Amino acid sequence: MTSRTYDVGRSSITLRFGDIVESKAEVLVSSDDFLLSMGGGVSASLRRAGGARLAADASKMVPAEVGDVVVSSAGDLPARYIFHAITIGPGKQDIEPAAIVRHTSQRAMNLLSQLRCSSIAFPAIGAGAAGIPYETVATEMAGALVGAVIDSSYVYRVELFLLDRFHAMKSEDFFLFFEQFAAHRLGLATDKTSATSVLAPPSASRTTMDEEQTEQAQRRHEVYKMIRHLDVRRSALEAELIKLPVGGDASTSTALASLRQQLEDLNVLRRTYEGQIDTAPALSTIPDSVFVSSTSNDLQDHRKAVRKAIEDLRLRYVGMEDFAPTGKAPVDLIRQKVTQSKAYLGILAMRYGYVDPGTGLSMTELEYHQAVASAKPLHIFVMDDRAPIMAGMVENNSEHYAKLLEFKAHVLKAHTCKLFTTPDDLARKAMEVLQSGQS
Repeated sequence: MTSRTYDVGRSSITLRFGDIVESKAEVLVSSDDFLLSMGGGVSASLRRAGGARLAADASKMVPAEVGDVVVSSAGDLPARYIFHAITIGPGKQDIEPAAIVRHTSQRAMNLLSQLRCSSIAFPAIGAGAAGIPYETVATEMAGALVGAVIDSSYVYRVELFLLDRFHAMKSEDFFLFFEQFAAHRLGLATDKTSATSVLAPPSASRTTMDEEQTEQAQRRHEVYKMIRHLDVRRSALEAELIKLPVGGDASTSTALASLRQQLEDLNVLRRTYEGQIDTAPALSTIPDSVFVSSTSNDLQDHRKAVRKAIEDLRLRYVGMEDFAPTGKAPVDLIRQKVTQSKAYLGILAMRYGYVDPGTGLSMTELEYHQAVASAKPLHIFVMDDRAPIMAGMVENNSEHYAKLLEFKAHVLKAHTCKLFTTPDDLARKAMEVLQSGQS
């Protein structure tokens, strides 16, 4: 077998062993140097098939920078466009090869929708003259392409042409590699009951599972979802890094240092979540402790009321108000506090809250994800639409408000939540659920 097709979301990804020139896709991707010389491997094959018109059009786009994706006509080829992924060039030597593969793959997918195209064919970007290891290319492209289509509302037909010059991997080996990567890194299961294979998140709840198995499946589902989010965020940060000019001024150096730190912190966080896929963290917990998660300034009275309810039950309240100054990054501190607590009590109102620059998520949402990943008992309360509110209690940042709505919708779908109106109503209902949890 020289090809296999996978349905991913509303789209399809086909792995093919063959020549990309044979593709009927609207867009063909070439892996090129910064001068778009198209002198070897896949790029040379495309240049020969596209003729002088393609070579002339590409020559107008030089010089390009490593990490760019340059668009040209397809010359004599039936495709509409050639996307030139720049993997070789001066400057930016400190950018990881894996980041170049990820960025150019994702950039090509973004351009696809902008140019109103729905089909695209990729080579193994950077596996030729750029010298990027074949396994790195395969891994990063698999993650980038699956990540680009799995949650997209668009319908794409994506082809990945594999021409292993050294015959190091048979077709069946690569198909298995792709499926195992999707399973272990993205949390997607392969269903081969249909004409094509389907890659999708496994159901978090199945009638054949007992309660404990269902909880573990839900926990893994959330961990994988967080990993996929971190991959998207990493790509956005790497895109900013690639855009920075080489040898810039002091402000550029500051921005570069900040981005590198955010990427380092994000990669550490990602590895932590990877370690929690099969097993929840085993840190010792503080007996009878309840971590209270919410936005702060808008819900001060609500937090005070909940604190009194918790302490009246002779339980230990754990909240941001009591955190002592520490050298830990805020994300690391809240994850530690959530993991060490016996239970999690989440309060969602009308604000999204402070957003961590590295992950792009609010501290409240990060606290929730950590509670799920560490298998804590969850008690979640959502402000009722009839609750009395003041202007300062409503999110005024449109981007953050959209994230709040998405977060709320997920939580309401994934958990049985209680609605509350006033601080006293919240405290009474919190006491009820915590009392039942003690019995």
